[in-house]
Amino acid sequence: MLFSRFFVADPAGISSHQLVMNFSFNRAALAMLVTVSVLVATSRADAAPDISSSEYSLNTYLEGIRVAPAWEAGLLGSGVVVADLDTGILSTHVDILGTVVEGGYDFVNDDDEPHDDDDSVTDGHGTASAGVIVGNWNATGIGGIAPSARVLPIKIADMNAQTTGSLMAAGVNFANSRPDVKIILIEAVDTPLSAADFASLQVAVANGKMIIAPAGNSATATPASPGSLFSLLGDAALVVGSHNGFERSIFSNGALGVADNYITAPGESVTVAGNRADDFYYRVSGTSMAAPQVAAAAALIWAYAPHLTNHEVAQILKETATDLHTSGVDDETGVGALNIEAALSPIGAIEVPTEDDTDDDENIDEDTESNDGSGSESEQEEGGSNNNENSSGGSGSGAGVALAALVVGGAGYALLQNNHDLENTLVLDKYGRTYELDLKTRVTIRDPGVSAGSVLKGLDNKTVDETLIKRSDFRLSARYVTSRTHGTWDNKVENIFDDLHSESIGMVITGAQVNGYRYALGYNSRPDEFYSLIPAKPGKTPYTLSFQSDAFDGPLQGYTSEGLHGALSYAPTSHWQTGLSFASLENDHNYGLESQSAAVHGSYRQERWGINLRLALLEEDGNLLGGASDGALSVDAADSLSASLSGYLELGTGWALLASYTEGLTDVDDRQNSLLHDFTRLHSNAWGIGLVGRNLLNTEDAYGIAWAQPLRTRAGSVEVSVPFARDTGGKIHRKVRRTSLVPSGSESSLELFYQVKLNRKTRLLTYLAYRTEPLHDFSAPSEMSFMTALEASF
Repeated sequence: MLFSRFFVADPAGISSHQLVMNFSFNRAALAMLVTVSVLVATSRADAAPDISSSEYSLNTYLEGIRVAPAWEAGLLGSGVVVADLDTGILSTHVDILGTVVEGGYDFVNDDDEPHDDDDSVTDGHGTASAGVIVGNWNATGIGGIAPSARVLPIKIADMNAQTTGSLMAAGVNFANSRPDVKIILIEAVDTPLSAADFASLQVAVANGKMIIAPAGNSATATPASPGSLFSLLGDAALVVGSHNGFERSIFSNGALGVADNYITAPGESVTVAGNRADDFYYRVSGTSMAAPQVAAAAALIWAYAPHLTNHEVAQILKETATDLHTSGVDDETGVGALNIEAALSPIGAIEVPTEDDTDDDENIDEDTESNDGSGSESEQEEGGSNNNENSSGGSGSGAGVALAALVVGGAGYALLQNNHDLENTLVLDKYGRTYELDLKTRVTIRDPGVSAGSVLKGLDNKTVDETLIKRSDFRLSARYVTSRTHGTWDNKVENIFDDLHSESIGMVITGAQVNGYRYALGYNSRPDEFYSLIPAKPGKTPYTLSFQSDAFDGPLQGYTSEGLHGALSYAPTSHWQTGLSFASLENDHNYGLESQSAAVHGSYRQERWGINLRLALLEEDGNLLGGASDGALSVDAADSLSASLSGYLELGTGWALLASYTEGLTDVDDRQNSLLHDFTRLHSNAWGIGLVGRNLLNTEDAYGIAWAQPLRTRAGSVEVSVPFARDTGGKIHRKVRRTSLVPSGSESSLELFYQVKLNRKTRLLTYLAYRTEPLHDFSAPSEMSFMTALEASF
């Protein structure tokens, strides 16, 4: 096979001269070039990788493998040694100088000077592959992908690019004997291996080394040896083909037989360092220039996460490869194209390393009432990770908890306000690699507060009232609530109560007897006439149903309507009423809320006024004041005892003044795998005052205005242990701070509504909400929302 070198345009101001030469290409030798051009340049001082430099623009493959984000993050491959089994290396080349570790070996000449022969037919193939990996960024010639990594030169091919299976095995065994070597790059193809030769590769993989080899340049469907055997080495060996950005390069061997071990990189027209002079460059195409790109990518990954095994590094490269030919693994391009940005990004579920009960806690001075997160701080460590082959390198002796369920209530949001350490939380991907994350960016606020949107959401529900039994001494009625998008109650029962629809179907059955007993059972719908702190007169809709604030509705009795509800009341006279209510609530569809509640209440009413007192107990399983279960900010349980006092005063015909106040105490049980520990008792309150009326413009309208404070923690703190770093020994370092759960502000909401029934089937509703210091955040700007809706039934 013949190939030629020819002149190309002068790139980025680098001078060039033309060489024309023809010679035979030995297919049984190293994976080699197809086309080459020669460049000569001058040198200046070293520098960090620079995407605006001529070194970067000279080689478009650097953009194709998306390495720039890794450089911007400071990832340059420090501490990783790549054994380069090739023709040797010209260590004095300006782009190689200082990147070669001592102790290499020349198995061709059996000496300890693995130099790249000056008159090599390859113009310095080993120097070229080394430059792709570790080339200096010095404004001269080329720059490497992992410039802070190092190469160990192991010469297994002579000046004619000839090698044998025994030379390759000797080089692999030598690299395997070096504890500093993590990656073995075998730049040879079409070299037969005996069973003993191949055993050297198996031993190296078992010893934790990662092996990489080019696929070859014969345009065949299968890779050349040794890559054709890599499926026998498991998943820690990679065969590298070349692609042109869209498909496998025309010269590159394919992935048939080793598709799961095959990855591609841009191997066309790569400018590389040569061995004819210390400032010599040439341009080459071939899989042997794609293979060192993958080796350099592995070095970047290993430098960032030294705990990874060879299997994990290879799996990361394969898992994050970009599809080229078809979706998934195929015999053309294997797993796809090398993508360094994706390989260094978090993979899989993100977890926060949490402490287990074996950690030794340090004593911490408490500052429980500070609401600026300024409590006393100390640092803790936990044990290093296991580096055996099966280790994920997670969080040392601490467990990990997923971030998928970071849903918080009011106390949780105050925690995020007050503890700024959480803005720089150490998190782990599924391979135990560390990243920094602001937990605020992963948080969902379960109840973002009153708004016009919450009213519109309520209009999506359709309510149907039916009287089931009506006698002189007994009445039984039912109310069905369902989303308009799910049709009517006439759907088949098995379709209504399945998992897909159950969150949108609600039903309440109420009964009343002439002797004063009333009762109600609800499914996914609360019997509001029992729960409202300010009840309406018999037969009337409760005053507060058009207000969205929970201040009028008992904020500490559960945070979802999904589940079972029950209520029983007895009115011995027209003035007195006592009652009992309970609920078992569960919302698996959205936030994973689960709680049980029970309340006793008593009320006294006169013709124009009334008061109500309710004592309630709320037991939350895995939730804290409405915050979702699981996640890094979770708890095991929370028990809240609350007392609510409310009343109304009719000021005139159709006018009434409303008021309500709730005070609560909450005790919290810690969850082992959480960042939160040692809660103090939480004190919280909510209040509201409003004015409502009817018959303002006609006999079918209603209106109201209310000023309220939603539930707010006014006392309480928790110890927060935030991981922020992991050292080279695998120990997790934490900032431990006692943090107040009292928010920095106090939200007040103003609500106004007006609704009028235009005819039997049409209703007009206007609503406005204005909030100051939303979510009790002093720094948050005020919010206002407004809506007008026309509701019609057909």
